[in-house]
Amino acid sequence: MGISHKRRKNGFSLVELMIVIVIIGVLAGAAVPIYQHNLEVAKRAEAVAGIGTVRKQLRMYYGSTGTYPISDKYRKVIGQNWNDINSGELTGKYFKDNNYRYRSYDGLEWRIKCNKNKVLSKSVWLDQSGTWKFDDEEPDVED
Repeated sequence: MGISHKRRKNGFSLVELMIVIVIIGVLAGAAVPIYQHNLEVAKRAEAVAGIGTVRKQLRMYYGSTGTYPISDKYRKVIGQNWNDINSGELTGKYFKDNNYRYRSYDGLEWRIKCNKNKVLSKSVWLDQSGTWKFDDEEPDVED
């Protein structure tokens, strides 16, 4: 009679562990760009919501005066006499009150800006015609 040598296997082989590591790497490689994209979308949504709040205040001001407030350069929205936005109301998870700026050279055309401020890849803009832009076409001018 032959002697059979049965070998008891404990744990995983090196090949099996390497396959699992490669699979996890591929999944992580696909998930990270999707997460980063969704994070950028969330940041833009917060910027758009803040700009919408400022736009509402501008419309109310225009309704009572017939013109938009004039500002020859971009100014912080908070603290201006044309709006009722209190400190902290525009602050969210990604942006603070001072990221939101407004300008109108003539009281007819205006632009609201949310500075990218190391949060977004590009600044978010809205003008009186309702055109949204995501770019850095104009330099930010401080108060």
